[in-house]
Amino acid sequence: MTQRAIVLGAWIGLAGIGAGLATPAVAQSVGDSFVVPNLPIEYDRGRNTGVLDRPRPQYDALGVKIGGFTLFPRLETSIGYSDNVYQSASNRKSDGVADLSPSARLTSDWSRHSFTLDGAADVKRFFTETRRNQDSWHVGASGRYDLGGQATLSASARTERATEPPTSAAYPTAAAAASQYQSTQMQLNAGYAPGRLKLQGGFTFIALGFDDVLTFANGVVSQANRNSHTESGSGRAEYALSPDTSVFVQTTYDRVAYARPLATGIPNRSSDTYRGLAGATFDLSTLLRGSLGVGYMRRRYDSAIYRPIGGLTAEARMEYFPTPLTTVTVSGRRLIEDASFLNSGGFVNNTVALRLDHELLRYVLLDTQIGYEHDSYKGTNASLDIVRASGGARYILTREFGLGVSVAHDLRAAHGASAGPSYHETRFLLSIVAQR
Repeated sequence: MTQRAIVLGAWIGLAGIGAGLATPAVAQSVGDSFVVPNLPIEYDRGRNTGVLDRPRPQYDALGVKIGGFTLFPRLETSIGYSDNVYQSASNRKSDGVADLSPSARLTSDWSRHSFTLDGAADVKRFFTETRRNQDSWHVGASGRYDLGGQATLSASARTERATEPPTSAAYPTAAAAASQYQSTQMQLNAGYAPGRLKLQGGFTFIALGFDDVLTFANGVVSQANRNSHTESGSGRAEYALSPDTSVFVQTTYDRVAYARPLATGIPNRSSDTYRGLAGATFDLSTLLRGSLGVGYMRRRYDSAIYRPIGGLTAEARMEYFPTPLTTVTVSGRRLIEDASFLNSGGFVNNTVALRLDHELLRYVLLDTQIGYEHDSYKGTNASLDIVRASGGARYILTREFGLGVSVAHDLRAAHGASAGPSYHETRFLLSIVAQR
């Protein structure tokens, strides 16, 4: 995965212990995009409620009232263990890690319009392998303005210092320290829904800057050729066939410009990408909700040394409710991404995932998931197969406190000399959350 598809988070954990402890975080999924879509497909019509969405009034955080706003402070502390800290096939080292993650969210209580301000930090400290220490943070704001009738205007801005997971196809293979980057995103969306017809448009700007990384030989690998900025525009028209089913068409255009050449005398992969989808969204009472879109994508590079890439694109997410206490989620996608080595322009990313959430008791939540990703590089015989599996439990003690435990396993199988290393890693994590 590259700048436009960096899977967030190298640790699979329980960031929100249950629905009563702020927003319940889910385990890291294969293929999660770090770039938030400027027009996410909406399918929730209020006919079904997933395990993680269900309100729990006796455990929900109350927050602190500040005029027309409510402040939700939160602190998570975790201790964990990895059996392969450097994600290496030959030089495996195990270590423990401690994590401190304070956060706060300020949200409006207005009857019309909305505004949210949020921020968080994440400090990871390894017990002996200190080169893997990480300091991450983010601040962001979002708002919605109701223009009246069926028209809305929304905007958001966010900047963060984040850490790239080693499963990323663009991860520097010689790195001993964590690969970190700065991401700044701004979005503007508009919507109009007269009757059965719903029209939406969005624009997103993203700037990425990658830090240099330290090698095992105490050298430095420059990642300046990964710095880029992206402008993306999308439009969608959706028509309701019935109260629970709609059909839609959507088009997206992305322009990516890299700040520096890939290497001396070799141009980078600046490009234009066009993507069209057609599909349906549905929310069938007590049974199923989700979305499915299929279409065509094509990427053209500015430099003639990279061949254009095109083909089938797809995006799907479905939630099945066999009982009121169980939610089964299936998701998948097919996209084009930029390659990380000199002899390929890009690759096709194929991802599928299955997740199960179960409410054992009102205050005990169980989850398990497995995901598979296949990356096929164009113009070479290189490919990647990535499998992630995880399971966990969340115990909501009170409105203010909760506990969580999880175990996760990653497998990265690289095929071809250019695809980077193969490895597997198992992680354990125990978390405590305090909130107001």
